[in-house]
Amino acid sequence: MTHRLNHFLVHSVLMCLAFVLVRWPAHSQNQSADFIFTNGKIWTGENANSFAEAVAIRGDKILAIGEPKKIQLLADEHTQKIDLKGRLVTAGFNDAHIHFLSGSLLLSEVNLFDAKTVDDIKSIVIAYAKENPSRQWITGRGWLYEVFGNQLPNKKILDEVIQDRPVFLKAYDGHTAWVNSKALQLAGVNKHSIFSGFGEIVKDVNGEPTGALKEDAMQLIEKLIPQPSKEEKLEALKRGLRLAASLGITSFQNAKGSALDVELYQELMNSGSLTARVSSAFTIDENTTEDDIIGFTKIKDHFKKQQFLTASVAKITLDGVIESHTAAMLSPYTDLPSSSGELSMPLKKYQDLILRLDRAGFQIYTHAIGDRAVRVTLDAYESASKMNHTINSRHRIEHIETVDATDLPRFKKLGVLAAMQPIHADPGTTKIWEKAVGPKRLSYAFAWRSILQAEAPLIFGSDWPACISINPIRGLHVAVNRRTPEGQPANGWVVNQKNSIAEAMKAYTQGGAFASFEENNKGKIASGYLADLIVLSEDLFTVDPMKTHEAKVLMTIVGGKIVFQDEKFIR
Repeated sequence: MTHRLNHFLVHSVLMCLAFVLVRWPAHSQNQSADFIFTNGKIWTGENANSFAEAVAIRGDKILAIGEPKKIQLLADEHTQKIDLKGRLVTAGFNDAHIHFLSGSLLLSEVNLFDAKTVDDIKSIVIAYAKENPSRQWITGRGWLYEVFGNQLPNKKILDEVIQDRPVFLKAYDGHTAWVNSKALQLAGVNKHSIFSGFGEIVKDVNGEPTGALKEDAMQLIEKLIPQPSKEEKLEALKRGLRLAASLGITSFQNAKGSALDVELYQELMNSGSLTARVSSAFTIDENTTEDDIIGFTKIKDHFKKQQFLTASVAKITLDGVIESHTAAMLSPYTDLPSSSGELSMPLKKYQDLILRLDRAGFQIYTHAIGDRAVRVTLDAYESASKMNHTINSRHRIEHIETVDATDLPRFKKLGVLAAMQPIHADPGTTKIWEKAVGPKRLSYAFAWRSILQAEAPLIFGSDWPACISINPIRGLHVAVNRRTPEGQPANGWVVNQKNSIAEAMKAYTQGGAFASFEENNKGKIASGYLADLIVLSEDLFTVDPMKTHEAKVLMTIVGGKIVFQDEKFIR
């Protein structure tokens, strides 16, 4: 594939001089701005109170920030002047953990994220089937474990509404599938079927498959679903990029992918349709070969200095999720004492992969939700660093929904980044989670505050579509409140772990930039930095925290170009 990949080298010159109340670029007197934003509140990102009143953009960079009178001197007859009318401007959001192609494809599939009851699910599935009579399979995502109480959903519910076509619906977290009898029949899954990998064919007391499949067992059905064409994927990505732009996402770091995904993003980039900066990961598992890694390495090196598209990440999944008891825990689940979960692959295989990928110069993301998986990951990273003599690798642990307190100092010591998703801690989705974890481990549930207290880098993302919302604003709301938008629970959920708005904003901007080795050219509003900015309807630093979720993105700028503008925002 690599012969089709163009090599782009982009060099940035970052020069910044302090000048009274404005930070001026070198030779600024000979430069005019393309855009000037005034009469607003510009959060530069330096600290919680670092604000300016105006900012100028030239080309794809920030030209200067400071006092309006000074900034206005950078205008000429071609400059577009934008009156912010008091609104807030910040660096664009960087979604540091996302499955962008999967989420984009889901935009044309069954969406169950807002379904609160079984009847809601039935209605949505029936309506979708009627609207899409030509689809061979009914596929989608988003059902919540809480809808089904203390058990996983049963095929009988789906059989009541769809019998003639196979149905395949993933849970919102993507770790459990729910199918109807038609799908089981086509896959040849019955009471005699045995799955010995990571996961489970859930069966009833009589040994009959219930229609629920955990983790890798989902592949028994999923492999039969017709795959979208390249053209369909490109169109889906364009829809996803429009959505991302409307939510202020100017960069994202893909947590799953292949060489073909890189090719898709490159085609969008070459056509001018890539409206967010992309870091694309290669999915690695125990079946990944040496030839695979050599091929990934060539692609990584090919895109190494490209500002809009890089591919230097290897992603490994080490365990599952709390809700289905597949996350690897140090001690048994409170509501299932016979199990403490398991690793998704043999420990020695994981350690060998980490050693090999670290040596090849990949940044590594490891999905580790359970506290045992987190510890195993830290151990493997530490061992690889010592054996390979590597430094500043910025390897990451993804999710970290539980962590043992004794492991927290190791993040700073080893330079490991904590990549977490606030939306997963929305209290409207945590009842089953909390029951499984139990009260003793609850104080370190989604431990953002503890991570920061341990002086470790904290970065935020969404995990879309494995979440109830891709919107960073919703994530910010959870981070600063630990309550739903409706205000539940009244006193918050594990409130000792909530963030200030400045901390959460840094995790969504500078944190993501640091995670992709770009902290010197994006994530802040500073002279010479990339002009990736957003205009927000509300001042998140002064608004009632419980109204955070009401904020809207009014304008998104990527590389000095407007990629989204709300029709209500008049320039």
